[in-house]
Amino acid sequence: MNKKEEKWRMEGALYALRLAKEKGIDYLEMDMKRRGALGMSIVIPEKAVKETYDMLAEKVMNTMKTVALWTLYQYDGWRGIRLKRFEEHMDAVSNDCMDFDRFGKNYVKISDMAKELRDRCGVTPDMSTLEQIEKENEAARGQFVSLDAVAELMEEFGMPEAAAAIRKKVEENG
Repeated sequence: MNKKEEKWRMEGALYALRLAKEKGIDYLEMDMKRRGALGMSIVIPEKAVKETYDMLAEKVMNTMKTVALWTLYQYDGWRGIRLKRFEEHMDAVSNDCMDFDRFGKNYVKISDMAKELRDRCGVTPDMSTLEQIEKENEAARGQFVSLDAVAELMEEFGMPEAAAAIRKKVEENG
């Protein structure tokens, strides 16, 4: 072990000792788990990440909807019929934000909604945060294209057999 590695090891040991003295062994163990120092894999399967993301997104949306409904109920006097109609509209707008067009782009962007609210109503959502979230989502999602769109382009460019093969595969796996 070289001097640099020895120094890092000593600094780590001193940090762990200080945490154990100040906050207890349980806290040190929790900190080590959080840092992945107990030999637990920090590689998470993509399916688990997607399921966790979907679960968190659903919880966030449900929380936002509940807060919005409660605000309308408490401060504006809305009751059953109006609240149910608002909930239906909010669900429809939320679905629009989650749907993609044939070329893998969102039909509706939350940042576009926020810009219109800012420009027309003077309500100022945090645009930089919304745009950052959209960029992260696009990067994580990658680029997807509808296979129907691909098949149509193939037909348009004189490849009807390839288009038919794609459509057949889609039907078989559908």
